[in-house]
Amino acid sequence: MAPGLTLMLAAAFYLVLIDTLDLPELYAGAGAVCLATLTVAIGHETGASGVSVAPRWLAGTWRALARVPADVALVSLEIVAQAVRPGRPRGTLRALPFAFGGPESSRDVGRRALAEGLGSLAPNTIVIGIDPERDLLLAHQLRRRGAAEEIDVLGLR
Repeated sequence: MAPGLTLMLAAAFYLVLIDTLDLPELYAGAGAVCLATLTVAIGHETGASGVSVAPRWLAGTWRALARVPADVALVSLEIVAQAVRPGRPRGTLRALPFAFGGPESSRDVGRRALAEGLGSLAPNTIVIGIDPERDLLLAHQLRRRGAAEEIDVLGLR
């Protein structure tokens, strides 16, 4: 998408979201829109804009969204537990097989971005990254929970 078109779409989206024409809000919106446009322009210049996502991959996004309320409660309980018994180590690192794929393939870039982004949506799990040498998806969980689908919520391995 051309940076100019991005600027217009981002500005229109922001105006719809804020639903006001107060000057401070418009200044904040102008800054956010300029930042978004700069990001798109840099992506175009560096060639990093080639990302492809298969529609079937998005079919499981409801699972990532459904985990959020339970994980908020889980993390809140962990905060209380840490306050009651401070010092006890919490959290665990997890790794699961995940084919890194081609570094230049727009399809593989999109698959990795979805796995990392949606895997980190719920607060109990943060996807650290994907190791290209070992073909592993690395994640941290405050409380170890579930099998591989708890980390790779879309099953993109």
